[in-house]
Amino acid sequence: MKKLLLTLITCCAFVVNAQASLGEMMKENGIDWILGSWKAEQDGNAVTLSYKWSVEGHVISSHLKMGSNETYALIGINPKSGKVEHLGFNNKGDKTTGEWMPFGDLPMLKVKSINESAEERSMAVAFKKVDDETIELQIYSVDDSGNVASSSDYTFEMKKN
Repeated sequence: MKKLLLTLITCCAFVVNAQASLGEMMKENGIDWILGSWKAEQDGNAVTLSYKWSVEGHVISSHLKMGSNETYALIGINPKSGKVEHLGFNNKGDKTTGEWMPFGDLPMLKVKSINESAEERSMAVAFKKVDDETIELQIYSVDDSGNVASSSDYTFEMKKN
């Protein structure tokens, strides 16, 4: 009985350790270039976006500031589903939940936000590396069923800060 229990514990520990960390997943998929601080001007407003490790290799914090709107979020792997999830809040009290996923060969964040009046809005953002100093954000609408539009509504570039 002791041997069986020890074998089960060892197998479980191996399975848990075999799951790739967020950092490993990002390197494996070649998308670790998204980490860093980015800036742009959009419609006359400064836009800043940063992704940095809060728990090295496992949890990323993001900070988005557009005009008077400011959002903080955490990104990590849900150990039950294996999905890369996003959870954030902004200075207006809105809550944002989302999931990172591939969109062709680009990483995409599909998010849903809910405000204090329980109004929900959804959108998706695909990230494209232009060069080491530039990324392009492609903004997509998302319908009520969660389907991402086939073409972006608009795009803009951000420069490394």
